[in-house]
Amino acid sequence: MYIINIIYATAVGHKESKFSCPVVVLGSGQECNLPREHRLPCGSSSVSQPQCISMGCCFNKHPPTCYYSMDECTIDRHFVFSVPASLTEPPLSPALLVAASNSTCKPVKVTSEYALFKIPMDGCGARKVVVGKTVVYMLEIVNKVQTITLNYGTITRDSPVRLLVECRFEPGERLTVSYVVKSPSLGAQIHTQGVFGVQLRIAKDAQYSSYYPQYHQPLQMLLGKPLHLEVRLLNAPDPSLVLLVHFCVAYPRSGKAVWVLLYNGCPNPLDPATPQAVPSGDTKAVDQSQIRRFTISTFQFLPDGEFKDPNEEIYFMCSTEICSPRDGPCVEGCFGQ
Repeated sequence: MYIINIIYATAVGHKESKFSCPVVVLGSGQECNLPREHRLPCGSSSVSQPQCISMGCCFNKHPPTCYYSMDECTIDRHFVFSVPASLTEPPLSPALLVAASNSTCKPVKVTSEYALFKIPMDGCGARKVVVGKTVVYMLEIVNKVQTITLNYGTITRDSPVRLLVECRFEPGERLTVSYVVKSPSLGAQIHTQGVFGVQLRIAKDAQYSSYYPQYHQPLQMLLGKPLHLEVRLLNAPDPSLVLLVHFCVAYPRSGKAVWVLLYNGCPNPLDPATPQAVPSGDTKAVDQSQIRRFTISTFQFLPDGEFKDPNEEIYFMCSTEICSPRDGPCVEGCFGQ
């Protein structure tokens, strides 16, 4: 326990207060029981055990080794995570994985079974967004699809994979908690086999009667025109499940700027053109809690002159949760009103 005494003056004289903070011994849990081949060095080779632990890393005495725990947002501001080949079916090729915004950012170590990454939070195209009191760093990992060009066409044996890795820092009473979320994006042929998941798509009209296909060319929209988005639950195994939308953001492929559209299921009050929640009343009653729709005024949130490239692409991302009423009340923001 670290203890400090504070003496301060008041109108009635001096007072004294005592503040304390527990010594958090990191690297002592299950996350440190890593095989040797999964250990990425933390600090210099001569770092001592106290120094190693103070950096939030794991220490092995025989032989003396300081290394990162896996799937962590580290104190020295890195994403450290592993991607197993078995994350998708059929298995992906770990050697083909790179950061989406910078293909030179590759795994630190690769085998046929996994890829190990260590990527700085302020590099390789990582993006930062502040949602309420939570700071979120987002990084996209994709695989390079290898193609063979033949006289009669092109063939590939690689399925496209997009992996979103997040580090979230939440303010707490004593220390900041961080964690990594890895959510693979599976191809359409996988969804048809009944995989449980969440999909974000864009409707062609305000009635949500049809949607743009998943792999359409970049959609061009005039400034200020309405854009109709829908988040839905796919192949829910239980009709009582509820889809909660924590937040939705928009971000450009080229830069680090991120704009918050929804927070806790409610529109961002700072948005000049506030997003509007759309009731899903035309759907079956069982689906109303599993479909969330909202309309934005296209890119009104962009500052004037923000982008010089007329072909700048904007992407949307929503953070969601699947809630079961049997485990407690499924409380959300404006969608639940």
